[in-house]
Parts: sequence; C-alpha cells; structure tokens
Amino acid sequence: MLTMLCVDNNQQRLAQIIQDLLPLSAHLITLQATSLFQAERLILQNKQDIALILCAQTLTDGDALILLRSSKCSSMRKIVYADNPRIEQLIDYINQGQIDYFLPLPYQAQGLTYIVQTQISRYKIAHQQNNHFQKKSIVDTTCLLGNPELSHSSDFKEKFLDYSLYSDSELSNLVIKSLHKVLEKGDEHTVRRHYSANHILTREGEKNRFLWFITKGEVLLKKRNAHGESQDITIMQAGTMVGGMSFLTEEPAFSTGITLVPTEVLKFDNAIFSQIMQSNAELLAPFNNLLLRNFNRRLQHSISTELALQETLQSLDAAYQQLIESEKMAVLGQLVTGVAHELNNPVAAILRGSDSLKELILTLLNYNDTTPFSLLAQKTLQQGLTLIPLSTSEIRARSNKLLSTVKDKKLAKYLANMNVDSKEIPLENKRNLQQSILLLDKFFQVGTILRNSNACALRIADLVKSLKHYAGQDSPVSELSNIHEGLEETLIIFENKLKQYNVIKEYQQLPEIECHPIELEQVWTNIISNAIDATGESGVIKISTLNLPYQDTPSVQIIIEDNGPGIPAQIRDKIFELNYTTKREGNFGLGIGLTICAQIIKRHNGTIEIESEADKFTRFIITLPVFNPCIEDKHLSLND
Repeated sequence: MLTMLCVDNNQQRLAQIIQDLLPLSAHLITLQATSLFQAERLILQNKQDIALILCAQTLTDGDALILLRSSKCSSMRKIVYADNPRIEQLIDYINQGQIDYFLPLPYQAQGLTYIVQTQISRYKIAHQQNNHFQKKSIVDTTCLLGNPELSHSSDFKEKFLDYSLYSDSELSNLVIKSLHKVLEKGDEHTVRRHYSANHILTREGEKNRFLWFITKGEVLLKKRNAHGESQDITIMQAGTMVGGMSFLTEEPAFSTGITLVPTEVLKFDNAIFSQIMQSNAELLAPFNNLLLRNFNRRLQHSISTELALQETLQSLDAAYQQLIESEKMAVLGQLVTGVAHELNNPVAAILRGSDSLKELILTLLNYNDTTPFSLLAQKTLQQGLTLIPLSTSEIRARSNKLLSTVKDKKLAKYLANMNVDSKEIPLENKRNLQQSILLLDKFFQVGTILRNSNACALRIADLVKSLKHYAGQDSPVSELSNIHEGLEETLIIFENKLKQYNVIKEYQQLPEIECHPIELEQVWTNIISNAIDATGESGVIKISTLNLPYQDTPSVQIIIEDNGPGIPAQIRDKIFELNYTTKREGNFGLGIGLTICAQIIKRHNGTIEIESEADKFTRFIITLPVFNPCIEDKHLSLND
C-alpha cells in the first residue's frame, strides 16, 4: 500500500487535512509531521513507500523547498499549499520542477481528495514508466524526431534527454513530428483531420474525450463569464495542444475550442492515444514534459491573473473609500450652515453671560461673610445654578400670591423666580426690602448665567462630538453599540433643519449590537437627509425601533418614515443604483448616498427595504443582526 506524508506545523490544520483524507484510508497510509526535521526522518524510514508529500509552503523551521529539493524526494509527487503564498518562490518551485501542484487555502475537502487521488495515479503511471525504461536499452531516435538526419547531429545528442533545453514550440513540434512519423505506418483511425472555420473541437462544461494537436491553422478558446456571456480567452496556433487537461483528468472541458480558419489537427481518443504510447514508449518522455509545461503555463497564468486581480481589487477598494468620503463631505457641506447657526446661539449666550459676570463679580466679592443675608445670598446663587426654570403660568401664580406682602408686581416676580419668600429676607445695613430683593437677584443672575453657560458648553460639545463622529473613521474592529445613541447623535446634527418638523420617536428597548457604529450613522444621516429634502421645509419624520429576539437570527429593526410625496413604483428599484438621484434643484446629491447605505447594511449582514405610497409616505426598514461574527472579514477585506 502506498504512503502519503503530510507536513504542517499548524497542528489544527494538519488534523483537519488528515480528517478530510479519511475516505482514501483504505488505499493510502497517511503519515504526519509537524517540522522539516521530523519529515526528513520519516522519509528516511519510509523512502520506498512514500508516493506523495503534502506540505505547507512555510514551516517554523524553514520552507517546503528545503524538503522537496532533496534527492530523497525526487521520485515522489509533491503538493504545496498556503493561504498567503510567496508567489516568486512558488514560481521558482514550479520552474525547477520541485512541486507538481499548488493548492490555495482555504480548500474544499472533496477537491483535496480528488487532487490527492490524481497525484497518486500519476505517481503509479510514472513508476510503471520508469520500470519500463529501465528494461529498454535502445531508443529509436529516428522515429522520435521523424527526421533521420537529426539523429546523427551532436546538437541533438546533447539535447535529446534534456527537454528543458527545448522551447515550447520546439518541444511541441518534436512531439507532433514524432506522431506524424508513427502515423505514416498507417492511419486506420483517421487521426489526421481537416476542419473548416467555425468547427467546434471542445464544448465548455461537456465531457471531452479527445486530445487535439494543431498542425496547421488557429483555434479560438472561449469561456463563459459569471453572467453567462461568452468571452474570448486566447488563440491557439499551429504546434499547440487543445483539451489536454480535460482529456487526462476526464473532467468537463474548461473552455470551448472553435477553429477560426481551415485547420489541420491530430485527433486522439483515449484508446488510440494509449495504444500509440504503449507501442512507442519513447514518446512518453517528451509528451509528459510537454504536458507538464502546459500545466505549468496555466498555473503561472492563473497566479499572474490572481495577482493582477488583487491589485485591481485594492485599487477599487481605495476608490470606494474615496467615494464614501466624498459622500460624507457632500452631506457635511449641506449641514455646515445649520450647524454653524446651532453653534452661534450657545456661543452668543456664553459671551453675553461673561459680560454680565464681569459687572456682577464685584458685588459677589463684597458678600463673603456669614451674616444671615450673606448666607441667603449664597443659597440664592446655588438655586440659580440648580433650579429648574419655572413656566410662565407658575411664575404668574406665585407672583400674585406674594403681592399681598410685597405690594410691587415686579419685586414679586423677582421673588417667584428665585423661589424666595419675602418674610425670609433679612434687612441689613439699612437696606429696605426693595434694595435687598434687587441685590439677591444679582446673586441669582450669577447662578443662572453659570448654569446656562454650562448648558451651552455641553450643547457645543454635543454638536462637535456628533460632527467629529460622523466625519471620523470606524475602528477596524467591530464593537457593541447602542443603536439609539447613534440615532440621537444624527438628530443633533440635523437639529436646526428639524425645527419646523414634528419628529416622532418610538423606541423599544434594544440590546447592543455588534457593528461599526460610524458606518451605521452614515446610513441614518443619508436617510434622514433624504426625508428632509423630500418633505420641503416642514413635515413629519417618524423613527421607530423594534427588537426581534425570537427570529432564527436575533435582530433589531430601525424604521425611518416621512410624510413626503413618496417614491413612484417605476423608480423604486433604481434608488440604490450608483449615481441615481431624485434630488430637486437646490438639493445637492451625488447619487451615491443610498448605494453606500445598501452596501454598508449588506456588509453588516443586514437588509434594507423600502415601502412607499404616492402622496402619503416613504418608509425605510433596516434589519440588522444582533450577533455578527463574520463582520470583521467583510470590513477588513475592504481596508486591506
């Protein structure tokens, strides 16, 4: 029974590979090593039995090349795998013939099993061929080359067994000429064929039973893309081979081959080709070399394409991030005027208060003793700091009640505001009641100014925080976040625009969800901005949240609704398309806001839906999962 050696210092991955290869255990013994040293020792102990080495490209004590280029492994099949391959080194492996197959991670278990079976089969074939060649002492070079004169040249003798010295076209012509030489003895199976233009040799997805060598003409290879559209891949010229991979593996054809001009080919089915190879064993070596070159070129092309795609994706990701920032700046530009106005009001209040404090501070400094009036003054200042402002009706009622003792409506109003009874006021230093009340009011004004200044400063801080948060960047790591906080911060930014709106908030108690909160705030900002633009200068905007804990995936739902003109059914499906905008003149829109919203929600594994009825409402329904284990991969893939 043949043996396979698996080498990987990642023990968890190694155990998974062994587990995935269990279906082959009846025909294949599996050894495992976690280091190069351990692998070399197992090779020495089992050299005659090991048919295949499956090895990680990078190990803690070196890389796979150290092991695979050893002469002890020369007859074994070699598969290397990696999740982030070192491409230049990998191409060197292939060019030097050090590996037979590269397996990118992650892999599919069924695919791994198939690859191992294929490599074991090739090992058996090569092993049988080696035994055959050891018994054969004379090589018919005339038959191989199809040219008796070349068999006597010194150049040929030097190059005959070293096929690496041949170019691709030279080696291909060598094989084709040799096949022609064999067919000169008789072509009872009509291997030599002539086809007119537009003749189909292989069909993509269908089983291919033939191997084609093009001796004259051109063959176009075509393949369907993800949308089912046929695209040209390459044009195969005379001296090349078509259908080699699918012919040997018995898999469906990878592409469709169609002749472009009148074309001559050699057409072999499996039986005919096997018969020719068995009766002309000297053809095996150059054909195998030609076949490996074809596989090698395809692998190199795949790797180059993969690298080009990665670079393209990185460029697209950078452009996408710039697009998001452009949309952010566009929305911020619309908000600047309103936010500036919102900042101006509390700043003006603080400045007015500071001017008043300059005048009042001297009065306060004269009353820092412990007389009854000073103590009352300090208490009145404290009330100015903490007292909740009274309504107009309550001040009027209290003033009327005090008029019987104060006899002055204005003084009664002062006392009502300060929540002080006239009977409590000590009359000191020859001050009458009026003078004492006016002096106490100065202390109350100081407390009120300080309280208002603090409230204005907090308001400014909230506005700045909201703007910084919206214009900022999310951490690459998701976090648990309160949806309501994000909604409230968004409403703060729009407060100036929403003064003429009836904003209805119906919040259910929600769990914190795993998300990127700044990205989600961009969604709320875009939708609310669209609602304001749609409704004009006034209207109703309703924001609701729902907790959906009993679904298959526990989720939360955010519903943002306006009473604007609605979205016509014929354009409803277009609003998430890039560059599509329904903004009216005077409302700047890039046409990317809702596209980005949809992509952000999708990246959070959520959904965004729209419901609308003409002249009644437009409703956006966003559903987000509470637990989001895959969100990191999706976010990082856009930022790597």
